[in-house]
Amino acid sequence: MRRLAGRVLAYVLLVVVAVIGFAPFVYLLIISTKRRIDIVAEVPPSLNFNVDQIVRNYSEVINSQGMLSFTGNSIIVVGISTLVALIIGVPAAYAFSRLRFRGRDAWASTVLSFRFMPPVAVAIPIFLMIRSIGFSNSYPGLIIPYVAFTLPLVIWIMIGFFDEVPRDIDDAALVDGCGRVEVLWRVLLPIVGSGIIVSAIFGAIFIWNEFLVALYIINSRSLQTVTLGAATLVSAQRPIDWNIAAAVGIVTLIPIFLFSLFIQRYVVRGITAGAVR
Repeated sequence: MRRLAGRVLAYVLLVVVAVIGFAPFVYLLIISTKRRIDIVAEVPPSLNFNVDQIVRNYSEVINSQGMLSFTGNSIIVVGISTLVALIIGVPAAYAFSRLRFRGRDAWASTVLSFRFMPPVAVAIPIFLMIRSIGFSNSYPGLIIPYVAFTLPLVIWIMIGFFDEVPRDIDDAALVDGCGRVEVLWRVLLPIVGSGIIVSAIFGAIFIWNEFLVALYIINSRSLQTVTLGAATLVSAQRPIDWNIAAAVGIVTLIPIFLFSLFIQRYVVRGITAGAVR
């Protein structure tokens, strides 16, 4: 009976957490289907839906507000930034895991500490540096700082995955005549492939949601990312169309939500690897 009661309590708590977590998104979805006047007049909003109004709201978001263009910009920036971070971070993690050099542990901890630094603390210096090299209001101007922010996370996750692989595998490959680069490329990368996916996932999610650095660097609407484009709907100079703002929120959430569903099991794997480290 005690075990049964504990199991029931656990499921009840899970249901409560799920309801609390999903309630804001459900509310956002409901008001994205309403007229602006209905949102003000009906609190909470009714569950009576008008298909024409839904089509009108989302058509305005997709066609008039330019969310498809913003989404394309985000995909370009996220893709390139994550790829560059992996190209640099995976060999660095291999070196931290396998090679012995003075200050290795201290350097690894220092790299991780960079990830804890909030973007607001370095947003202005980053903007000044990007402007000084002529990359303001451009894709490279966003990609460079995003790689810098993502790199520590990639390195630390991959160190955990490399540490899980027995060193005997490296030694056997070295005895067979492989160099360190060949050991990494031919032997270890296929083994730690799930770790690379996990690193890419966490890096991509962070870059997709980042707002402050992009706000400083990008001033052209044609180059705005999803977060910047959504923020332009909230302005003190004009009334806020809450139904359109809610529709923008839903459109913004859909790609990352589908992405999260697809890679959920890899996220759990990454958390486990972090616990091992």
